[in-house]
Amino acid sequence: MKHMMLDCYGANRDMLNDLKYITYILNEMASELEVKPICPPQLVPYYYGKITEDDGISAYILLEGGHITIHTFPFRECYFVDIFSPIKFDEQKLTSLLLNRLAFDLNISKLSVRDRTVDSNEVFEYDSSKDFGPHVLIKTQCDKLITMEEVFDFLERIVPQIDMTPITRACVLKNKVNKPKYLSGIVLIAQSHISLHFNYQTKEVFFDIFSCASFDYSKLGELLKDFGTITSNEMVARGSKHWSLVKRDPFNSRKKASKAWIKQTK
Repeated sequence: MKHMMLDCYGANRDMLNDLKYITYILNEMASELEVKPICPPQLVPYYYGKITEDDGISAYILLEGGHITIHTFPFRECYFVDIFSPIKFDEQKLTSLLLNRLAFDLNISKLSVRDRTVDSNEVFEYDSSKDFGPHVLIKTQCDKLITMEEVFDFLERIVPQIDMTPITRACVLKNKVNKPKYLSGIVLIAQSHISLHFNYQTKEVFFDIFSCASFDYSKLGELLKDFGTITSNEMVARGSKHWSLVKRDPFNSRKKASKAWIKQTK
């Protein structure tokens, strides 16, 4: 159970804005790492947020028991990659692939790797004035099987509970129709994500809450109590506060965007 977090700065703005190219990158990552996707790439252009510089693309592939996500920030020339998989993969191979396909400055970027089979309660210092956002990694041990509906309802409800803004509805899938081993769900929030992966055999739940904004992660224990006993709880500070490069909205999109669907999540 490996979890890799890569914060990439100094990337090409046009590539980060290219939906077709980001789709290609997601597919190539899954292929090169030999992980097992259970859905095609899902991409969401995010051009209607409160802060123009946070516009970009949020994208993911759900894997068997894991996920690959990319969140791009073209105006800031940076992107964030997150990979969680029960299948072992080579993070250096992935870093090399991204340096070649979606080049970034390795000197100002950051790689973090966690073994999610090892229980930990390590919380790294998070400074909201300097760090991009907190990334919370939680594992719980359940005493029962959980359902797709429970996962869906949890992902829909937790977004407003931690004062985040959804940019999609929750997506929940079993890794296969008959005799599944994993149940996975994900919801994209404003340029970040919340995911949940349940192992039917071990009854372990792996949570992954990545936010580009500060939030009170001390309340997560109460919010997760229906999913069993917390056995591991880590917090990693992602990136550094990325700088403002361009202050413009060329498509005037935030005035045109309809977010009426968000009312359905209240």
